[in-house]
Amino acid sequence: MGFLREEDKEYLREEFKKKLKRKVELLHFTDKNNQSEYSRDTRALLEELVELNEYLTLTVKDCSDKEELESEGLELCPSTKIKSERRGFMNFYGAPAGYEFQSLVEDIIDMGSDNLPLPPDIVKELSKISKPMDIKIFITAMCPYCTKAVRTAHLFSLVNDNIKASMVDSHGFPELAMKHNVSSVPHIVVNDNVSFVGALPEEEFLAKIMEVIE
Repeated sequence: MGFLREEDKEYLREEFKKKLKRKVELLHFTDKNNQSEYSRDTRALLEELVELNEYLTLTVKDCSDKEELESEGLELCPSTKIKSERRGFMNFYGAPAGYEFQSLVEDIIDMGSDNLPLPPDIVKELSKISKPMDIKIFITAMCPYCTKAVRTAHLFSLVNDNIKASMVDSHGFPELAMKHNVSSVPHIVVNDNVSFVGALPEEEFLAKIMEVIE
């Protein structure tokens, strides 16, 4: 039995058919020697998803290949990075499950199209960032507000190559969540320095991350 209902598959087929204009690769790193149920389910979900459109492909690599992991700008495993010819660093540490499945689908559409639903003034400010910025968004799968924070950070990465944005499943990486004192979600950490909580409007989110370079 699959993870997606037939009606969901049909809806996604139509959405991808209408909106995808270029190839999108889901690059998934997993521990092939220690396949937990969590890891198996994540891979199975991604396999179902890429079957829905010819523009979608799945590449699975082993976490033991540290050089490959680092070359993709990734720190943790399991992880799923969305890649296309378009700029943008959209990544998921852990399973894009629950409400975060919506983030995954919308990210795929953005990377496979020319969609950029951000106001021009925010795009202008993001373009000024000249140094590397790493944004981690700590979530839980059943948090209905976390999707907005993940999507905002991922959209910001489409504007500027200096921005890396990664969802982090707090339950999948409890030690990292503890390190950053995550007690409620979404909890956003920028360059392991500035942190804030909440699904903020885009303008406020931008102001918070800009504190890193002020």
